[in-house]
Amino acid sequence: MSCTPSSASWRCFASALLVLGLSAAASAEEPPAALWDSQDRAQSSFERFADEWMTKVQSSTVDAQQRPTIRPGANGGPMITYRGYGDDYSVELRPTGHASAPYVGILRYQEQVYSCRDAQATDCSVASTIPVTEIFRFQNGRWVY
Repeated sequence: MSCTPSSASWRCFASALLVLGLSAAASAEEPPAALWDSQDRAQSSFERFADEWMTKVQSSTVDAQQRPTIRPGANGGPMITYRGYGDDYSVELRPTGHASAPYVGILRYQEQVYSCRDAQATDCSVASTIPVTEIFRFQNGRWVY
């Protein structure tokens, strides 16, 4: 039976409701990850997330500089250090093939250990650099550590 605009039968109406109901039920059962069918959209989302993450990480540098670690140094004087994070970072997005977590985002940045000549941590230089790699999964509509 075909439904046309001129056929206003109860069966056509019921069929249409059934089809609409089945479509709505099917889309309701899809995981939120289905919204992220576009890798470009997922990439943009992860870049925004990484930017926010790095802003938080970098704010810890200010706190660490205000409260440096002071230990006895090898030469008998104090060794004054703190950890900080630079502005440079990179992101990478990889598909997983799993609907529950369709992407993982990889964030790479560097942790820097500063060595200071004064307890106020105003005269400091980078003593070492440590590469950091953080991996996040996209699950239930958000990036998770």
